[in-house]
Amino acid sequence: MFRIDGIDGESIVVDGNWVEKLRAGTSRGRNPADQYSGTQIKEFSRRKKLFGGEKEQLLQVIVGVGTFYSLNVPAERRHEVDALIAELERARERATS
Repeated sequence: MFRIDGIDGESIVVDGNWVEKLRAGTSRGRNPADQYSGTQIKEFSRRKKLFGGEKEQLLQVIVGVGTFYSLNVPAERRHEVDALIAELERARERATS
């Protein structure tokens, strides 16, 4: 099982032949891994506080698995995003074999 946690209590879990989106520990969707069609990654920044000048760099990860699951992750955790993509590829291969 592979799990990546994003900001705001959201996660994406790859468990065997399934890909699941969680929000606050509750399932928001679950699709078969063989429906994985790709991942888009967009980098963006946002203010840490409403009127503060300090910004944080984030990655928006959009996973296509029949539907689309989106997750925002701090940019310094790019290696976890790469591991998610590798795990999704492996899960799709296992499911179609």
